[in-house]
Amino acid sequence: MKRLVKIICTLLGIIAITSCNDLDLNYNPVQPVTAPSPLRLPAIQANLAYSLYSQARFASFHSYYLTTRTGNSNAQTDTWNYNNITRMGAWRWHYFDVSANIASKDGILIRAEQDGDNNYTGVGKILLAFSFLTATDVFGDMPFSEAFTDIMNPVYDSQETVYQGVERLLDEGINELRNVNPTARSMNASSDLIYAGDYNKWISFAEAVRARLKLHTASFTANGYTDLLASVNTALAGFEDAMFRYPEESSSLWEKNLWGETRPNPEWQFADIRNDLANTLPTDVLMNALTVDEATNTFDPRLYKLTTPGANNKYLGAQMSVGLHSSNTNLPSGTTYQDFANLYNGYWTADNSPYPYMIKEELYFMKAEALFYLERYGEALIAYQQGIEHNCQRLGVEPGLITNFMGSAKVVQSAENLKISDIMMQKWLALYLQAETWVDMRRYGYGTHAYPDLYYPRFALAEWGGRYIQRFIYDPQTEYVYNPKEIARLGAGARDWAFKEVWWAEKSTLKNP
Repeated sequence: MKRLVKIICTLLGIIAITSCNDLDLNYNPVQPVTAPSPLRLPAIQANLAYSLYSQARFASFHSYYLTTRTGNSNAQTDTWNYNNITRMGAWRWHYFDVSANIASKDGILIRAEQDGDNNYTGVGKILLAFSFLTATDVFGDMPFSEAFTDIMNPVYDSQETVYQGVERLLDEGINELRNVNPTARSMNASSDLIYAGDYNKWISFAEAVRARLKLHTASFTANGYTDLLASVNTALAGFEDAMFRYPEESSSLWEKNLWGETRPNPEWQFADIRNDLANTLPTDVLMNALTVDEATNTFDPRLYKLTTPGANNKYLGAQMSVGLHSSNTNLPSGTTYQDFANLYNGYWTADNSPYPYMIKEELYFMKAEALFYLERYGEALIAYQQGIEHNCQRLGVEPGLITNFMGSAKVVQSAENLKISDIMMQKWLALYLQAETWVDMRRYGYGTHAYPDLYYPRFALAEWGGRYIQRFIYDPQTEYVYNPKEIARLGAGARDWAFKEVWWAEKSTLKNP
């Protein structure tokens, strides 16, 4: 009897152990750990729009579109001092909200491979490449080869290495989309909020990202401008704007453009990427660029599409970092914020505005820049004019006004008169509020040969020694705490780290005329 009881107990123990092995208490079949690719992709695309905003939030000040209303009031935007910042949302949005949802062990790439959905693999790799490109352009060196592994203190790869990885991801993504598995789940307007599952448009976008990458290195790379021109032409052949579109009407804060007037500021938002346009003014650099004839108050017609009228229907411009500070002697006596354009509810700054990944105008201006340095000035002029006209059409400028403006003195009419500053300033206007224009300014060393109206901000700290800001610092709440050896190796703990040029800016040959 005792022997029988012992045998029964042993069998029950074995059954219990086997049952426990089969039962994963951390898995809920109703709420699975990973979502299928068609459900995951829209969230990644939305997060990428937020990530791009988190970069543009500061870059729009560093590239002289905006200045604070009161002047000398914001450490990062007015004095260029990032040393007391507590969070860097741009780092987190790239790694945690975009890239981790693509490349981590629970990301879309693993799930798509398991399900045989290599169309989602292809789009995922292209988005991952784009996110890494935009992130490294504001941070420099960063984890790439050891990112999303079990390594707790990943090495920071050089920016040159990251660039190589980005181009490899583009190649792999394009290859997947050219060889989509016949059994792959469909990609449509519900699962792909950018191109509604049009693989050819995704391939053209990937080529546009490649062209942007090549532009950043063209000045110091053998055959740089020839290769750039080839990439641009390949992209233009089938390119359609890559933009994340928000609903016309929505009560959800998640479904509003972060440049919009509602200023979404719920718990999930980092303090450093909130919308501050209510306390911001257009700079004199922006207003000079949009002025056709100061004596007659004739403006570029895009001014009325990018902004809305202020209370006093005036269009003044404030000095960078100065604003309405009492030290400002460049504005009429009694000037108030109501004498400036309202920055809200312009084409890019309404709650329902689309958020751009890349737009076609950028490709036209890249083409113009490449042709200019290849000394093909007649073709450069055509590409330059195409970029301006396309931007006017996008913003909804009336056809007659476009014709008048294209024939005005503000637009170069002959190839022999075309200067690099003409191309770069018109690109700067076309890419209003995008972080990519900060890349351009750093490539050209903030030089007045490319940006004629630039000047050094009055309230930039004296300790910077007249140097221009070059990068963001890494996230203080993660990198300086959990990866201190890499921070020390790079020298990223120095007070002037934000003034150390990133790789392509240091190598650029464009910084002097």
